[in-house]
Amino acid sequence: MRCGTNNSQERMVCDGSKNISLDCKDEVNVSLLKDDRSVSHCFGSVHFNHSGTLEAVCSKDWDKNDGQVVCRELGCGEVVSVSSGSQPQHGRMHDQVDCKGSEASLWHCLANHLESSTPCKTANVICSGSVKVRLSDGPGRCAGRVEIQYEGKWKSVGESNWKEENSKVMCKELNCGDAVAAPGTDSFIQGNSPVMDIEVTCVSGSTSISSCIKPTNKLQQQLQQQEKNKMLICQERWVVFLMGDSACSGKVGIERAGKSYWLSGSNDTWDRQTATVVCQQMDCGNATSINFESTSVVNASGTTDLWKYSYKCLPTNKSLFGCERSERLSNHSIASVVCSGSKTVSLKDDAGGEGKCWGKVDVCLNGMCGGVCEDAWTEHKSNMLCKAFHCGSAIYPLSYLKTKSQSADDKITIGSVHSTQQTTNISQCNMVKITDGSYCQNKPAYVVCSGSVKARLMYHRDRCSGNVQMFYQGIWRPVCETALQNQDVRNTICREQGCGHAVKPLSFFGPSPASSDAVVSGLSCSANSSSSAECGVTLTQTNNKQCSFGGLQCSEWRRMVLKLGKGACEGQVFVYSGAHGWAVSSDGWTETESKVLCTDLGCGAYINHTTMENAEDHDLWWGKKYSCKGKNNSIWDCELNDGPSQNQPLFVKCLDILTASLGDPGKCSGRVMLNNLPVCYDNWDDSHSKIACQEQECSNRISSEETNKGRRADGYFVSCSGSESNLGQCKTTKGKCGRGLVSVSCAGAVKFNSTQKCGGGIKILYRGTWESACLPDLFSKEADFLCKKLNCGSPRRFQTGLIEKSDEEKGLKTPETSLQCSSDNTDLEHCILKEKRCEKPDVIYCGGYQVKKPIDPIPINLYVGLSLGVLSLVMVAALCLFLRRRFVTRFKARFSMRKESAFESGDYEDVETSENEQFGPMEMRDLNRHGSEIDGDKENGRRSAASSLSYDDIAEVENVPAQPLSSGGDGTSSPGPGAGPAATHEHVTYEVEEDQQESYDDVVSMITPAETREEIAEVHERPKPKGLEIHDDEDYLEPDG
Repeated sequence: MRCGTNNSQERMVCDGSKNISLDCKDEVNVSLLKDDRSVSHCFGSVHFNHSGTLEAVCSKDWDKNDGQVVCRELGCGEVVSVSSGSQPQHGRMHDQVDCKGSEASLWHCLANHLESSTPCKTANVICSGSVKVRLSDGPGRCAGRVEIQYEGKWKSVGESNWKEENSKVMCKELNCGDAVAAPGTDSFIQGNSPVMDIEVTCVSGSTSISSCIKPTNKLQQQLQQQEKNKMLICQERWVVFLMGDSACSGKVGIERAGKSYWLSGSNDTWDRQTATVVCQQMDCGNATSINFESTSVVNASGTTDLWKYSYKCLPTNKSLFGCERSERLSNHSIASVVCSGSKTVSLKDDAGGEGKCWGKVDVCLNGMCGGVCEDAWTEHKSNMLCKAFHCGSAIYPLSYLKTKSQSADDKITIGSVHSTQQTTNISQCNMVKITDGSYCQNKPAYVVCSGSVKARLMYHRDRCSGNVQMFYQGIWRPVCETALQNQDVRNTICREQGCGHAVKPLSFFGPSPASSDAVVSGLSCSANSSSSAECGVTLTQTNNKQCSFGGLQCSEWRRMVLKLGKGACEGQVFVYSGAHGWAVSSDGWTETESKVLCTDLGCGAYINHTTMENAEDHDLWWGKKYSCKGKNNSIWDCELNDGPSQNQPLFVKCLDILTASLGDPGKCSGRVMLNNLPVCYDNWDDSHSKIACQEQECSNRISSEETNKGRRADGYFVSCSGSESNLGQCKTTKGKCGRGLVSVSCAGAVKFNSTQKCGGGIKILYRGTWESACLPDLFSKEADFLCKKLNCGSPRRFQTGLIEKSDEEKGLKTPETSLQCSSDNTDLEHCILKEKRCEKPDVIYCGGYQVKKPIDPIPINLYVGLSLGVLSLVMVAALCLFLRRRFVTRFKARFSMRKESAFESGDYEDVETSENEQFGPMEMRDLNRHGSEIDGDKENGRRSAASSLSYDDIAEVENVPAQPLSSGGDGTSSPGPGAGPAATHEHVTYEVEEDQQESYDDVVSMITPAETREEIAEVHERPKPKGLEIHDDEDYLEPDG
């Protein structure tokens, strides 16, 4: 038995007459250790405590039979699960335990008892005695959050890991009757407990939750983190309540399963100590007085039932239901009590003050205040709170501000709030305090009641039109355009203002709000909603880039203006709605109304108002009177439903003057100014430009553009309806521009021209500079208007060769402006569009355009004749060049031979050009000798009388003798006096000169055909005289030096 030695000294006799008992010295019992360290109850790793020494049981072959023996031995109920431990053990161990399941002790089972240095993992067991259940953070033990104690830890259970059968089993296990099908209006906090990670599934016949646990079925951890914990209310949930004039006094009632009962009250069944326990249970201090009231009081359910028990409490009792109870009842009276404490519930705004119809839920119990956890707050409780404060109904609990830091005074002290059927005020509810001070500190419950939500249309100048703002959580907040997209939302806002139905959404007017608070980014209203308090509201912490604010115009829109006076701040009073204007009667109008109107118009202080006796008659009169009393935000707050008794025009004059200007005086183009302050481009459109141009007598507008983009300058915001005659009559306000500034071009500033007279590139003086432009077509009506504007007739088309492009036209830039006239436009100034409709500057040519002088075409036969003539000249020139070269070569040869002969004899002969007798015998012989050669040359065409080439001849005229050349003082040669034989000098020679056009140098000049003979002058070949140099490469003689 491994139990040591026998302690008994008796001698044992085995004769079958009696049972033999042994009293062994060793003590052995089973212990379960938590985490293999401390002793636990009904779960843990299995050990033998052998005479004070722990010996581990190894998990090899460990099963439910073995575990069942352990649970029964320890009185821990049924085995729930067995498993293998994670910690290896050393020393004396018991391995391979094998029980049949009927053994009284695990020690009696077969096992391998050994001493081993080889570690083993311990055997674990969980018995049903260690599994407990409870409903936490509820107003009693039969309602709250489901929690199961497993392996020594309380754990919550996810909703998806819970079946309806589980609820029934749990309620019965808690002696709370059956489960309630639906929790109703009650809710409980989620708590900090870890979530069960194993399946819990009960079946019909299950008697306890421990039998429903499936330890082998593990759940997904991700699902556990995402889902909510299971809440449960059982039928035997008993709740005490007080019904009286205050939260801490009144008749004592008990609610069970949704039905109310009264607590019996008499001297035998109701005393001060029991009443004090009730007061403390209701967080109302101690009982100051007790009383009994008649049972004639009827419950809300229509009954006067008394609770089946009466109670006798002790000072140690914390709950009425924990007191001693009996069935002694008084059928004639009901217990009542007045407690010493106080209990209030309010809404606290962000500044810590009392919020009006919105804020954080704040509960004060006997002077100790704190917030309520958002987890357990329900819409039912929000409605109760709003009703108690006369703030309408709750919109929904709101926690978007939960990330704001909490001060010490803002800590959350209440986990959940529970009401009964008899509760009429939320302060009468049962408050369940938070036991874990760290839980839910960043999740306070907020309530927004319909009484704190309202919409308005901003800017007093207009009625039923303006920027949409919503009063939400004590702040007027702008509304994003996206929240106004739905027609039901727009109609609801207009109905709330008494402005009919919505007409159209508007862009936000004026400077954007600089507040960093949350804005209304979403609204959801039904078709029948009468106010924005009935709509769902979504707040977003955003900025202007993410949310464009919006406005709205309703069907009852109207605006009051001063007209028919000097400027926008004096004149007759009119009410405009759309394009129609109605004159306002002076009946009942006083200085008070005038002051309000001057302020609304932005016209400063009031000067005077008068009734106009001789004013123009008006067909349309506004059918309402005005009377301002007390504090009025605008003239529309003074409007009465009564009509005037008589219609007399009203004239009002205010102090300020709103003067508009447009660029430099007389320019009709430039920046728009109002009282010397620029006008913002925000909200500006073409209708505004039209008013600005006409006010400056600059005809109609052409275009507007944004300047100073991104500068956010100070300026006027302007919004016109279209009925105004000057900008000052429009709705205006000052502030930082969201966009740039406005610059407008009017038709009165436009001029037209072209790069040439009556033609070329189109030029428009527009926006202060000359620009190019696009035309629809050369023969469009716009082109016709342009030609007439230039006084140049009508458009014409010319051949390309007749058009000369000017340098100015070449330098024109790509147009950004086009000419496009509508069907009713007859003036070209009104046809200018700021649009790019062509890729290059268009041109126009009108009837008055001066084309280039045309050049007559040359006939084809002249082209042919000129070509042949040029070719012939080229051929003749080539032939002449050839003949010249040949003649010069031969002449030089003969001339060289004669020079040698002349120089050898030392004599010079003069060459005469007269008759034969002028020649000497030698010259005549030479002449006759060469005559045949010259005649041969003539026959061969070497010399031609018809040749156009000139020659430098020795004898140029017939019968005129050749003149001798004398050397002048300047080096030139000239005829000497007494020319002839007698005047001949030996140093005188005849020079053959070369023509500048490279003509031939002939010895013999050409004679006409009528002449009978030729006179040829020949230079005799003589020895070279002193001082005369002959150049072989030249055709003439040159004196040396």
